[in-house]
Amino acid sequence: MNMIIKHLKKLDWIIMLILAVFFTTSLIFIYSSQQSGQYGLTNFVGKQTVYYVIGFALMFYMSVLDTEQIKKFSWVFYGFCLLSIIALKFAPEKIAPFINGAKRWFTLPGIGSIQPSEFLKVAIILLASYLVVEHQNKHTFKSIGSDLLLIGKLLGITLVPSLLVYTQPDTGMVILYFIAIVAIIFLANLQTKLILALSLIPAIFVSFLLYLYFQLPEVFKNYVLSLFSGHRQQRILGWLDPSTFKDEGYQSMQSLLAIGSGGLEGKGIGKGNVYIPEKHSDFIFATIAEEGGYVIAVLIVSLFFILMYRVIKIGNESNDAFCACVCSGIVAVFTFQTFQNIGMTIGLMPVKGIALPFLSYGGSSLLSNMLLIGIVLSIRKKYRR
Repeated sequence: MNMIIKHLKKLDWIIMLILAVFFTTSLIFIYSSQQSGQYGLTNFVGKQTVYYVIGFALMFYMSVLDTEQIKKFSWVFYGFCLLSIIALKFAPEKIAPFINGAKRWFTLPGIGSIQPSEFLKVAIILLASYLVVEHQNKHTFKSIGSDLLLIGKLLGITLVPSLLVYTQPDTGMVILYFIAIVAIIFLANLQTKLILALSLIPAIFVSFLLYLYFQLPEVFKNYVLSLFSGHRQQRILGWLDPSTFKDEGYQSMQSLLAIGSGGLEGKGIGKGNVYIPEKHSDFIFATIAEEGGYVIAVLIVSLFFILMYRVIKIGNESNDAFCACVCSGIVAVFTFQTFQNIGMTIGLMPVKGIALPFLSYGGSSLLSNMLLIGIVLSIRKKYRR
């Protein structure tokens, strides 16, 4: 008991306080979303509470582990997650059913739905950080060749699972993997010329797409959009021109209406009257802004900024290459998830099935994020010692 109390004192209590606020906020607004009646008698609040209890247990367990143990565990965890993704692809529909046209979850009796791709992001961050450190220790004299070899290793552990996840289909999660890899690469002390080249490639690509969209819309539609499958085309069109493609942009428009109608102080808990599909999960921020108003919405965004700052600070103060890379990947993942989710609720980003960390309903997303927080707390314990 004394050891547990001693360990609890080593935790970052700013992060713990933020998680407590997120936990309370999540339950309040999930409960409010249930009152609309669109989800029948399903008790999402009860399930989310269970997920949080398990999540805190996982977080505490990871925080107890030493970073060297986590580092050695990275290959095993990555292999397990990769095998789960492969098994999901070939699993019968009885245990891996299609839900809304996607095959992303194992449905296990007594356990519920598990999305392996969510846990794969944790595995990729850990293994990529481990490979960077091992590569730096082996190649003390750096060159363009050694840097390209490192990039090849990182792409090697990312491309295969990304292709499998993309076919589920889940484009958002694939983007999340590469966001984490890019963040880790920028801490790998690569040659400056190579960093500039890697930065220019996506910048040129995005600029070219913007040029086609604004200057040659027919070419963009016929040769760029045609590369995507039907539902991906619909989401892009609904994002780019929701007033024309009203069916495709319905969720975004309803979300904007809810957020705008909330005003400064909100309508009050349980008094939201704008219908939004998936308002308890992917669009929970719209529910928060409608019922809690601008003040609560800004508070939530501010807490995310503080959380990112704490993770960056812990990674910086660790004075350890592996810990710094892990924290960099975690910050990149949380930042992208937060920006993408809130961005799609206000029409800034296309609609993707990416949850708002710690707030959206969902077990796999919450548990994987709590694992990441546990790793951060383990890193903080190390440098405090």
